[in-house]
Amino acid sequence: MNQAAIQPPRPSSSATLDRNRQAYAGLAEVLENAGLAEHALYLNWGYAPQTGLPDWASNALSAGETGMAQARLILEVLGDTQLAGKRVLDVGCGRGGALALLARLYPDANLAGADLSAANIAYCRKRHQHARLRFQVADACRLPYVDQSVDVLLNLESSGAYPDLPAFFAHAYRVLKPGGRFCYADVLAADNLEAIRQALLEIGFVLERERSVRKQVCAARTASPSGLWTRLDKALDALDKPGLRAELERYLAQPESGLFHALQDGRADYHIFHFRRANAPAGKVSHEIAAQLAERSARLDQLENPATTTPSVSAWFPFTAPDAIKGYNVFALPYAGGGASVYRQWQLASCNTEAAWRVCPLQLPGRESRLTEAAINDMDVMVDQITAAIAPYAHLPWALMGCSLGCKIAFEVARRFEHMGRKPALLFLMACPAPSLPLKRRVSDYNDHDFAGEVRHLGGTPTEIMADAEMMRTIMPILRNDSALAEGYTASNDDKINSPIVMVAASDDHLVTVEEARRWGRHAAAGFDWRMVDGGHFFLRKRRVELLSWLADALRASENQINEAVLCQ
Repeated sequence: MNQAAIQPPRPSSSATLDRNRQAYAGLAEVLENAGLAEHALYLNWGYAPQTGLPDWASNALSAGETGMAQARLILEVLGDTQLAGKRVLDVGCGRGGALALLARLYPDANLAGADLSAANIAYCRKRHQHARLRFQVADACRLPYVDQSVDVLLNLESSGAYPDLPAFFAHAYRVLKPGGRFCYADVLAADNLEAIRQALLEIGFVLERERSVRKQVCAARTASPSGLWTRLDKALDALDKPGLRAELERYLAQPESGLFHALQDGRADYHIFHFRRANAPAGKVSHEIAAQLAERSARLDQLENPATTTPSVSAWFPFTAPDAIKGYNVFALPYAGGGASVYRQWQLASCNTEAAWRVCPLQLPGRESRLTEAAINDMDVMVDQITAAIAPYAHLPWALMGCSLGCKIAFEVARRFEHMGRKPALLFLMACPAPSLPLKRRVSDYNDHDFAGEVRHLGGTPTEIMADAEMMRTIMPILRNDSALAEGYTASNDDKINSPIVMVAASDDHLVTVEEARRWGRHAAAGFDWRMVDGGHFFLRKRRVELLSWLADALRASENQINEAVLCQ
């Protein structure tokens, strides 16, 4: 198999990877400030044997072993795996403690580590200078190793940060030799275990054995020296980074954290799997399982904060639930500051026709029926949540529609689903410059007076609302938030979507030029159609009938393409 041929496309945005890198860098900073940097070789949660529960470790550790509980967890995850003379790859190697331990126990093993964090790899190279140890900065979802080159692949407490778990599983299968073992362990929501198991089986792995070690892990966390937490607390106080504190508490499963309690009562599980790579081509994770895996981080968040529930489907779709059985769902994203009501008449019109498609307006957090929820000003977080809301319906033909800022969100959602193998059949976009064009001005930090002037210039807010101080106090935070969302996002010139794109622009749009809108063609790898209207930037309000007709035509064309593709298979 050609390695280059199977490389998946880049994730829909680098924001998730950047956030993970920053989290690791923040952890290194905290450890340094706490005086623990040279001692924290292991970044796992540890393992403490419990009476009556089985152990898997085939190696014994000396009584004075540094980081005993963490070293023991590594040996439990490996179990009876034969490592002597083998090539071992630790994906998500952290600070290299696992490989340094294995280098002592297996002098003739060939050991390599990969990690997304450049800070971690720099530390590993400096601390673990051993002739048989190799460390490399690498994305787990795009492993840069040749086919069938690894005997044992270890992945411990790392996969929860991966933006595309099916891609990682596929690469793990690819780099392992036939008969090679995948030793995989992580904390998961208990109701996600079956999806993880099924995904690996669909890829082609053979399950050898598995077990839960949540009780042993909880015991190890409880036994952690209290002085450790005291030193970390002092370091966090000195750094004055509240977001980093929350991240670290979850990362280390502090005994008072919500995630720790979820492990204690069984809502979350710490699970070890041993899978064997079969001597057969890799399979593909089904759409349904991939959708469940896409929600795994949200499920853990919900377990960690039980008082904060994940928005229900009805919250995302306030007017009508998408069709989960047949038909064509068109998920509609509003312009900056807008809510689902922007498309209310579109939704009613689509439901009143005999067409096998319906417009499903998405209600974003922080507006209209979701006004009490915090708005989202990070594109990757927005895409994560929208992907989870749409995923249960993406087994049917589906499309995305957007206006202005909604077009850019739609583009990133489409790229995320394409990365999952479930791309939309169409993007129907209106009044937006190409996603690779950076905004000319950054207004989200303007003072209230100047920002109100920008809103007035934008022209989408009715005069009576602009004159109502109470109404303005309600909508201004949403507009600021959406301005920050737009300002913080720019796609690469090379980013494309393999779905047809229809772009509609207004000849008299004072915010988006015709040339800026036509640049969308550079991001369309499966066909680009161009339409012109008049009516200003918010022409969707005045030209609904005409636009719905064009949408119906584009959907029929995409449906014909889907049918032709099916016949050709």
